[in-house]
Amino acid sequence: MATRGNKVKVFKSLKETRKAEVAKIIGEIPEWATGQILRSCPAKLNHVHDGYLMITKFEVVGGKTGSVAFTSKFLQSEAFKKAEAEQKPIISEFYTRTAGSDAKSALGKIVSSMIPKPTDNCQYICTSDICRNPIVTNHAGFMFEVDPKTLHTVSRYDSAAKDNLYALSSHPLTDPETGETNNVGLDMIPTTKWKVVKYPPKLKSSSLQESLKKGKIIGSHPCRYKVEAPYLHSFGMSKNFVLWIDEPCHFNSAQAIKLVFKGFCQREVMDWYPKRKNQFYIFDKNTHKVVKTEIFSKDPFFFLHILNCYEENNHLIVDLFSMRNIQFMDIQLVTKLRTGNVLKDPDCPRLLRYVIPLNTIEDQIGKFPENKNLVKLNSTGKAVRIGDKIILEPEVISDLKMDFPTWNERFYGKQLRFFWATGAFCASRHQNKIIKFDLHTRKYIIWDAGGHQYVGEPTFIGKPNSALEDDGLIVVTVVNYTETDEKDFVVWLDSKNLKEVGRAYFDCEIPIGIHSVWLSK
Repeated sequence: MATRGNKVKVFKSLKETRKAEVAKIIGEIPEWATGQILRSCPAKLNHVHDGYLMITKFEVVGGKTGSVAFTSKFLQSEAFKKAEAEQKPIISEFYTRTAGSDAKSALGKIVSSMIPKPTDNCQYICTSDICRNPIVTNHAGFMFEVDPKTLHTVSRYDSAAKDNLYALSSHPLTDPETGETNNVGLDMIPTTKWKVVKYPPKLKSSSLQESLKKGKIIGSHPCRYKVEAPYLHSFGMSKNFVLWIDEPCHFNSAQAIKLVFKGFCQREVMDWYPKRKNQFYIFDKNTHKVVKTEIFSKDPFFFLHILNCYEENNHLIVDLFSMRNIQFMDIQLVTKLRTGNVLKDPDCPRLLRYVIPLNTIEDQIGKFPENKNLVKLNSTGKAVRIGDKIILEPEVISDLKMDFPTWNERFYGKQLRFFWATGAFCASRHQNKIIKFDLHTRKYIIWDAGGHQYVGEPTFIGKPNSALEDDGLIVVTVVNYTETDEKDFVVWLDSKNLKEVGRAYFDCEIPIGIHSVWLSK
């Protein structure tokens, strides 16, 4: 990434682009690729998770005279508006304590500095399957509805105040068959509990507020530690099950109490407990109950993204991008990123597969032999009964260092064959590349940006009415990492072979994005 003598350009605060910059597409993309790409980008920041959210939009017109228009706007969260008014952070963020208070009284200033108010600053744009418009979320359960035409903030929803959900996965999943959307969250009063919520199929005219009112809590289960909240970013869903994993990364309530008179931010009370291992919870979508058998990983791991979760021959298979610790969270400090101090190769995410034999999670677990692999699939993954528990060892799908995957959503919950990913914040040889990976053959191909360029999360656009899983386009935003005369650009790749079919350059600076959604015209 950064090299000595070059001035780093990215990971800095940016201004909105209200007046659209229109760029011609060099090459030709098909007319069916006409639509909008919306991205969530931290654009005023100290840490990537702290960056006040900017929504960027690429309005794409396909065909022989194709063009793309770029605009951007900050999400009007309370955290952002207070920080703008006072020119300093008023509400504590993930890695940043409050720099002051907007309270009028002296007592109010003291209380606000000691007891952090949950921030409604969001980081992740996600599904438009819950309501009429895309939504952006954060880990504290706040959601905003965004108008894709104007990028205006339409409404704000506080899941803690209205649903007693103090944390939510940032990746709600929609069942491709029923159209229902599920999510997993945490209730923390009086003790921490996992909650599963289900939303009905999207109504085109429903606002976020109207849609969430129709959501129902369909399951509840105690967390393994009553006064500690596990870190939660994504979960898995197959045809019959919802799966989530309690990582050995917990927010320490006792530490928060000790720091209450000094003030603190979330990272200061977030601890890594490798001896606790990871616990897998399986929720039956038909009975609305969590299976009783306790399932643990043999070794601890940290992850952000579950790639897929599906059933095969009475086994539940979970593919995820695993890291050996939580260094990923600390390396996202902007001061580190701007010096090129990114994750070292051993700490970067790689793709693992966990296989759970579904017959072993019955009440009669004792009928299965101990210390023998109970997996009956063609996999090197292991599931071993030790006492009344199942201990999992993963199959290493690939040692490639990659994350931020995209796939054909019509195939989610089934046996995916293809996905596309990027090297993310890793100092690996695939750092500036897009990877297409074949899960059947374990082979891959790459598209390579320049060594001084950062590639964002890829976006998959499926060709309409095609039955092929990898028939479509991959869209990538490419940002120059260092100060050069080159412009930032968007590139369209054929999703089958990663050959370039079009690109568009922009004069304005494009912020680095975390997640994206595609809205077809």
